[in-house]
Amino acid sequence: MKIATTLFTYNRSYHTEKVISGLKRNTMLPLKLYVFQDGLREEDDICEWKKVNALIHAIDWCDKEVNVSNENKGLANSILSGINYVFNDYDAVIVLEDDCVPTPNYIDFMTQCFEKYVNDERIYSISGYSYPFALNKGQYDIYGCGRISSWGWGTWKDRWNIYRKDYELVKKMKRDKIASKILATWGRDLEEMLVGNVRGTCDSWAVFWALNVISKGGICINPYESLIQNIGLDGSGTHCGITNQYDVSCMDEKKCIFSLPDVVTILDETVEAFAPLFGSYTAINTSKNKERILVYGVGNYFLKNEKPLNQDYYIEKFVDRYKNGYYAGKEIISPNELRQFSFEKIIVMIQDENESAKVVRDLTMQYGISRDKIESGTARYS
Repeated sequence: MKIATTLFTYNRSYHTEKVISGLKRNTMLPLKLYVFQDGLREEDDICEWKKVNALIHAIDWCDKEVNVSNENKGLANSILSGINYVFNDYDAVIVLEDDCVPTPNYIDFMTQCFEKYVNDERIYSISGYSYPFALNKGQYDIYGCGRISSWGWGTWKDRWNIYRKDYELVKKMKRDKIASKILATWGRDLEEMLVGNVRGTCDSWAVFWALNVISKGGICINPYESLIQNIGLDGSGTHCGITNQYDVSCMDEKKCIFSLPDVVTILDETVEAFAPLFGSYTAINTSKNKERILVYGVGNYFLKNEKPLNQDYYIEKFVDRYKNGYYAGKEIISPNELRQFSFEKIIVMIQDENESAKVVRDLTMQYGISRDKIESGTARYS
């Protein structure tokens, strides 16, 4: 299998140097290293841009090809065009951005996973980054996950062929019970990211890769011990703030051979661990011995309190005047449909107290719901 390594840069010389040094320390050098530098966006960036340019041209420890854009493509277009360019000649590609520092055994790990799972079409993406949650490691070095990681990742050419910039994909998935549950389990944040792309506040190629893989019910591979350290969440990136939420400890030991299972599955433990990151407590709540309720409102206030709500109750359906379809596998019905269902309680999850009071009045006077069956979410969760 022909595997290429790619590195995408712009104007962060400190970060880029760390990544290059990390790659140089790998026991297995990339077959060929393709380095892409985006074109200058504004004159204020020129000093750092020139430093990065000098760094990437100075690489002399492996076969390399440097591509410097004549125009500023932006992060998303730069990565997409670079990946597609490399796939003209290679079967698989490893993708590093200028803030993803690899450990010395990263290339070994990626190569072994590529070769082991080349024929398993359920697996779409491999990443050297491990999400910051605790999992019980068994005999193998990897776990299956339903969400791609764009930090130190890679894929095969035939899997990458599913990539589409489909802005309607979230809506399509929300119309289907099963698809909406999978979407909520692995991508609660993706709709907001998609809106950010439309508004111009975000320039993400990864949101579409994540959505395409989720829509296929795909499996992604991560190591239990991270082989990638992201050093870019320090405010230096165009789309990154400052946070230590995703800091992880990387593998210390020198390891050349990784233990990989013949069949990769997604364990329930992983699904539950992912919920606090970008998952859904509603999707993983199977405790039907809890009191069964309806929830009015599928907005930000509900999402903010989704965890305690699911700890207390089992949600049968959602009620909303403006939305339809499904959320996390639960049907969203209109208030007009309430008379068709029997239920013990409906909780109004609207933060604005005036609007919440209006909804309560409408439910009792317009839709004939007994007041003792209605509870205000703000009274319970504020």
